[in-house]
Amino acid sequence: MTSQARRVVVLASLAAFALVALWAGLAFGKTGFSWTAGLGPSDPPFLWAVRWPRTLLAFGIGSALALSGTALQGLTRNPLVSPFTLGVSSGAALGAVIALRLGADAAGLPPGVLLFPAALVAGLFTAVLLFALSGGAGRGRLDQLLLAGVTLSFFASAAILFIQYTAPYVEAFKMVRWLMGGLEFTLPRDVWLFAGPWAVAVAGLVTLGTPLNLMTLGAPTAASSGVGVGRLTVRITVCTSLAVAAAVATAGPIAFVGILVPHGLRLLGVRDHRLLLPSSLLAGGGFLVLCDLVARTWLRSPLPVGVVTALLGGPFFLFLLFRLRRRTLV
Repeated sequence: MTSQARRVVVLASLAAFALVALWAGLAFGKTGFSWTAGLGPSDPPFLWAVRWPRTLLAFGIGSALALSGTALQGLTRNPLVSPFTLGVSSGAALGAVIALRLGADAAGLPPGVLLFPAALVAGLFTAVLLFALSGGAGRGRLDQLLLAGVTLSFFASAAILFIQYTAPYVEAFKMVRWLMGGLEFTLPRDVWLFAGPWAVAVAGLVTLGTPLNLMTLGAPTAASSGVGVGRLTVRITVCTSLAVAAAVATAGPIAFVGILVPHGLRLLGVRDHRLLLPSSLLAGGGFLVLCDLVARTWLRSPLPVGVVTALLGGPFFLFLLFRLRRRTLV
């Protein structure tokens, strides 16, 4: 099979997986099962008002997080890097928590109106500070990059705990519940709020397959081949920060999607970034839709989807560490 034919087969298979996941997200629920749920005007009103927005938002957030993780791993040449491990998600969460503490859900305003700019600014600031502290990914300071990311993540987490401790009980409970990451209260406006940042991030990242392939050979080799490493770093940083900030603003922090999906595809043999990036887009969206389906149907009371991804991602992250350790020893 030629590389072009393989590319078509892989993308077609993942597109089918994404469509099946979207259908399952609409068809299954606590109220029962229907083969045609969400596909006709005669469906109950709650399908159009609740389940359609929730399913679409789950797909959008999953695709954005998986695509961001793939791009960051290609840029830094480190398979364990994701928006979560680099602290961008924690920074965006801190901005959103500050907005909540200042009354983002008061005065009858939609929460996203104030959470979006707060999370976006905090996420971008965290990303800029991260690369400034590490000396820039293009210089190959991967150890400092990870150390700076862990440090910023711990600082943001400490600041969030401080804000929670000083907040009234009701506000603190809202923050704790929101930080679990969930899609329980998704409305149609949330889909529209997320659509803009999602489109910008996807357009900025999905076409970077060739330069990311060259980055796997090292920054000096990529630069000698015509890749503007500095511009590439800025572009990926801005796009991933935008995607993560928008995801955090609408659903809270949802961890491990940027680790699970890219590595799952690599284990299946998808390694060329020209194929891996769009594959991550489709697989990540379908993956989070299925995780959300499990979250709302598995137990009697719905779980936050962030809890499901964390339960799956923790063991998988340990598996990756063990696998990398074995490679190092060999």
